[in-house]
Amino acid sequence: MLRDLIRQEYDYYRQRPFWRLVGLFVERIFRGGGDSDTEGLDLGFGLVMTLLAMPGGFVSLLLLDKYGSFLQWLRGVKGFDALLVSFSDEYFFIVLSMTVTGAVAVWRWDAIFPDRRDYTNLAHLPLSTRTIFSANLVAVLYLVGLLAVDVNAASCVLFPVVVSAAQPKFVFFLKFAIVHAFGVVLASVFSFFAVFTLLGLLMALLPPRAFRRVSAYVRGLVVVYLVTMLCTSFAIPDSLMRAQGAAPAWTWLFPSCWFVSLCQLLRDRANPAMAQVAHLCLPGVAALILVAVCAYAIGYRRHFLRIAEINEGAVVLHEPGRWRVAFFGKWLLRTPFQRGGFGFVVKTLVRSEAHRLVITAVGGLALVLASQALMTAFLAAKSARQAALTPDALSIPFILTFFGIVGLRTVFELPVDLRSNWIFQLLLDPENQECAPLARRLILIAVLPGVLAVAIPLYWHFSGAQIACLHALFVSIWTVLLTNILLARFRKLPFTCSLPVFKQHSIVILIAFCFGYLIYAVSFPDFESWALQEPIQMLRLLPVALVAWYVPHYLNKRAIDAEKRLIFEETAVVTVQGLRLSE
Repeated sequence: MLRDLIRQEYDYYRQRPFWRLVGLFVERIFRGGGDSDTEGLDLGFGLVMTLLAMPGGFVSLLLLDKYGSFLQWLRGVKGFDALLVSFSDEYFFIVLSMTVTGAVAVWRWDAIFPDRRDYTNLAHLPLSTRTIFSANLVAVLYLVGLLAVDVNAASCVLFPVVVSAAQPKFVFFLKFAIVHAFGVVLASVFSFFAVFTLLGLLMALLPPRAFRRVSAYVRGLVVVYLVTMLCTSFAIPDSLMRAQGAAPAWTWLFPSCWFVSLCQLLRDRANPAMAQVAHLCLPGVAALILVAVCAYAIGYRRHFLRIAEINEGAVVLHEPGRWRVAFFGKWLLRTPFQRGGFGFVVKTLVRSEAHRLVITAVGGLALVLASQALMTAFLAAKSARQAALTPDALSIPFILTFFGIVGLRTVFELPVDLRSNWIFQLLLDPENQECAPLARRLILIAVLPGVLAVAIPLYWHFSGAQIACLHALFVSIWTVLLTNILLARFRKLPFTCSLPVFKQHSIVILIAFCFGYLIYAVSFPDFESWALQEPIQMLRLLPVALVAWYVPHYLNKRAIDAEKRLIFEETAVVTVQGLRLSE
């Protein structure tokens, strides 16, 4: 009886105008006002939440070999202090939490406030501006809480389990997990409200047209700052641990220091510098939330009341100019098919928000693993020159290229507005398609130059010209070979074919992905670190490279004519085929 009464009350209040508005704004923030019935890529709520939680869980599992009691015994480590060793890792999880949450806030920047469609649908209803504002604020607060929990859910469980693996008492795990969860969740809340405050201040101070022009640059600066903070994981924990006396000035520039200091203070492990920073953490978060709500209220009122006066044109993103396409067309794209396909793919990636989300998620995971490898390299070495030649440092280009290649190869499978692919079916010759060469050039142009532009100068500076050139050559060869392997029998123009049926092979694909990552981003850097001491030893991988080149070449050559035709529709494999002899 009580259960039915509670359900009736819940259904009654859920249908009230205010809570229906809250549901509307929550849906709008998550889906960005997109139509749910459009064909092509539709990233569901569950998939987005899973992608956001993956980095924390993935990194936690990679730390198993660092805290295991058996492995510590094999290494001869005695007096293992789990709290001391975990300080740098906890800082990394705090930075990761702030980076992911801040990136989501930047990504959903335009969806936080109502747009012209919301104004058209809501302005004529008997609803006050205060009611609409309150509903939108509740939706934003719900988003903050959901993000703070989801982004840190995996690490709040797995990381304490890993750290307490060698501890005999359950109380240690419980205390560590509570403090860690408090620190990372509070860091997520701070990161979101920091971006939210910046958004509210810009909207309150700038005219609408100036805001739209400036916001793109501000968002870019925020992303750069988040990436910079993530890349400090290998240096700041050690500097913060050695700080003497008052807190250094640089600790005020990185809020991640505040939250890791708060965790250390709650564990009675904080030095005076950490204690000074930690005592201002909670008041700072409370003040930021207050400023965010005030700036949001002022900016919301100005924005909502002037929606009808603003020209709601589509946001034009910066697209590659014709000179870039002409440059690549002259030197790398040899046929009209490749030149036209290159422009089509690049513009699609720039304009499609869903595809950019997938690429951003994969790139974020690559950046997280690369930052973790960089931090491990500096912890195990005595100097930057020695750290540069460790397997962890050498693995960074392999990590970035692996996820870049796999991410783009995956994105190429995701369609965009299938109802419009008739133009390609009409104009393109299925017998003379060049999809694999086009995709290969697109991937190599997107991945390889950026990685080499950073790796070559750094290794030239730390290890000399010979090591830099050998490392660049090694990375380039395996990047090309991995691209060829993933594009074996690729015969579709990116974004124009229906989604493939992954159900029958999803487990195999996932296992192959993990196995390939271990070989490409772990085994090859280990071999390279050993072979760079005597470069002639690199020739030992020549047979492996020849096999990696020959297998996709053989598969492409042995394909029958029907398997070489350009396709626009994936067909499921029929498990049982009937002969139909009676027909």
